[in-house]
Amino acid sequence: MKLQLYKDKVQYTYNEIEHLQNICKSLQMLHAAQKTKDILTRLESAPFHLLIVGEFSRGKSTFVNALLGRKILPASKNPTTAIISKIVYGEKPDYHICYREESEPRHLSESEFIKLTAPKEPDEGDAASMQEYIRAQEELDKIDFAQITYPLPFCQNGVEVVDTPGTNDLNTVRLDITYGYLAQADAVVLLLSATQPLSASEAEFLRERILGNQIQDIFFVISRKDELDTQEQEQSVIDFISENLRKILPKEVSLKNRIFLVASRGALIYHINEQGGKLTMKQEMELPDDLSETGFPAFEEALGHFLAEEKGMVRLRKHRREALAIIRTVQGDLSRNIAIAAHSADEIKGKAADMQGRFRQAKERAEKIVSAMRVSLDSEASKIELKCHQAGADIISAARGAVETLERDMSASVMQQIIQQAATTKKKQFMDGMLKDWQTVFGLETREARKKLTTIWQDIEVAYQSNFNLPAVIEEEKNLAIDGAGKAFADEAFDVADVFFRDMVSSRKSVGDRIASGVLGTLASTAGVVSKLWGLFSGGQQDDWRGRIRSQVASTYSNEGEHFAKAFTQQYLARVEELCRQVQESVDVRIGEMEAQLQNIIKEKEAREQEAQARQAMLKEKQAELRALARELESQAY
Repeated sequence: MKLQLYKDKVQYTYNEIEHLQNICKSLQMLHAAQKTKDILTRLESAPFHLLIVGEFSRGKSTFVNALLGRKILPASKNPTTAIISKIVYGEKPDYHICYREESEPRHLSESEFIKLTAPKEPDEGDAASMQEYIRAQEELDKIDFAQITYPLPFCQNGVEVVDTPGTNDLNTVRLDITYGYLAQADAVVLLLSATQPLSASEAEFLRERILGNQIQDIFFVISRKDELDTQEQEQSVIDFISENLRKILPKEVSLKNRIFLVASRGALIYHINEQGGKLTMKQEMELPDDLSETGFPAFEEALGHFLAEEKGMVRLRKHRREALAIIRTVQGDLSRNIAIAAHSADEIKGKAADMQGRFRQAKERAEKIVSAMRVSLDSEASKIELKCHQAGADIISAARGAVETLERDMSASVMQQIIQQAATTKKKQFMDGMLKDWQTVFGLETREARKKLTTIWQDIEVAYQSNFNLPAVIEEEKNLAIDGAGKAFADEAFDVADVFFRDMVSSRKSVGDRIASGVLGTLASTAGVVSKLWGLFSGGQQDDWRGRIRSQVASTYSNEGEHFAKAFTQQYLARVEELCRQVQESVDVRIGEMEAQLQNIIKEKEAREQEAQARQAMLKEKQAELRALARELESQAY
């Protein structure tokens, strides 16, 4: 996948913004310089995130391996053995496991990684085998994600591939697929199967988890092309999926260059052979004559074009707009300062005293705005607690209802799946609703605060014009102080309806991740419930079996509401405090910079006036010397 042209454009943009940063530094406009630094950091460390999703038994691991051109991920059909795997570029192969409760990742060898992520399947009739399986699953449930570093050409130009567990994995600890990686993805690949095209559960996942989160940058890849016998069958599968996707997707989402039929196994074998790897006899029989037969080149070309020309250009335009906003703010400050500098130092000093009072009032007004916003947002915490406790009751009710659908001859793992599905569905509904509620609450409060803050900057601008009788050029720049110090600041600290929500559900260090690893981490794991259910049937305790399971379910989920209330309230209040701190800090920094600019003008003006006075005194002294010399010369003339 070629992204070199995009990388060249990124470098050009980086150089231009770096130039802007140097100008800001030379003008001692440190706030503006810091903002340019933030843009440069994002330009440097902003890879494309390609997320692979799909149900189990769709060949996701084989597809990812074929895409990367090397067997990197172990393949498994068991839903309990899958974890999130991030594949990134590195000069040498490396494997790390990031645990939820540990700040530092653990380094593993390749064999240790495979053993951990693809343990042996259990034999439910063997107690030792079952216990070993439970221990392995409990270890997996502690993992946040695995990071695999490899010198892969596909990832070399800033592409990170994220392989996720099956979308039909109902382990609650893995819900951060939905609340984390989907929101962070630049492009989502939904892997389907040519032999089971677009099942009802896949359609539901597409509606609720992808489109429901406003994600529209989706590629639909149909695996197992090599299991179709004719081109007519291939076209029939594509037509069937296209027709059904059209019923689900919004009209504005185009399917042009978004549906691809691929043979993952054939592509992987082709790459292994291309790299000089040894093939088995069966693999040699499956080796394609040309890679284009597998469908991968067409998919990679479309994906590369999308990332570079659509996603990449949007990203670059955003950074350029941010840089232009900084330039407008700096230009506004310069225009004002040039006009102020036309006054004498004494005049500026006299007016500066009034401006200091205005600055102080602005800070006090901002503090009141922030305080009111904090009180209003804090008042929502009690509502969150009530909703969390109600969610806990709903989860228990759903799990108990699922018990009534169980049959006595079901295995413990099947019973677990049924119970877990009912409970997890309620948890997903609750978390979806809670995050949307937060988005609404923060959006309303911050929009109101933004309006009030904008008036502060307008008043400061009026005070400047009144005190210094600034010329028309400042009137032309009237919106600059508002746009630079108010609106751009509001976009930075107040656009919570977008920024807060996006951060909350995307970044690994975001609130969304802390909820996923904190809230969900406190809930019962799949392995724990399987262990308890299995124990009910391992000692002949089959009398009143449904009652025993109901009792176990009640015990397992009894603290769900309390866990939710504690974790959600804690994270909500922390986010409120973080937001308020950022707002007040931004106000203080901006006003502090305006004060510093005014004082710098006074100092420079005083220095120039002192220099002018000194030069004037020197000139007068020389003038007197010349007069004395002339008198001396005149006296000696005769």
